[in-house]
Amino acid sequence: MCTPGCMSTSESEFFGSFHGDLIENGKRANDFTLITHENQTYNFKESTEGKVVIIAFLFTNCYDICPIVTHNLRIVHESLNQSQLDKIEFLTITVDPWRDNTSILNEWKLGTKSNWTHLTINDVDPESAEFIQLSEVWNNFNVGFSIETNQTEETSGRHHPGDYDIDHSTGTVLVDHNGYQRIWWGDFDWIIDLVQEDLLELVSQIDES
Repeated sequence: MCTPGCMSTSESEFFGSFHGDLIENGKRANDFTLITHENQTYNFKESTEGKVVIIAFLFTNCYDICPIVTHNLRIVHESLNQSQLDKIEFLTITVDPWRDNTSILNEWKLGTKSNWTHLTINDVDPESAEFIQLSEVWNNFNVGFSIETNQTEETSGRHHPGDYDIDHSTGTVLVDHNGYQRIWWGDFDWIIDLVQEDLLELVSQIDES
């Protein structure tokens, strides 16, 4: 992270005026391919080229902050007009692919009225190409989390052994239309109006380019 006081003139022009935490200049959002809540292949570059992207990392078994972040995103999404929505891609990416399969993510999307794309994988074998791809996405966006196994009976039908919780320090990332990660909002730092202002500031840069 970098504060405005440590930026050069060129860096200030790149970052603009934002409210969230600024992400170091030059941090690219790498291309990836995951699976949507509708069990369709989703390629990041093809789907977001020329758009501003807002990405939330969460999991559906979260009972505290994840529903709040999703609710906040929905408020922002519903407040935008169609012209603005055409320039923005909303994404939710799971940090719990063992439980968040396509069916669960689709139920979550419908239940929370989060009318945008939710992404996961089908193969949770740690050696699989899909799992490696998702892990690379987490690393690229600096998603921090750990898995805590509970001392309860094992839950069946899951590749991850036993019952578990996810302790996560995730956030919402804003990516500009050139594919640079620009702004990070921590899960507990969300201020709806300010996130929306940051999002629309990035949208305005599309027209200026």
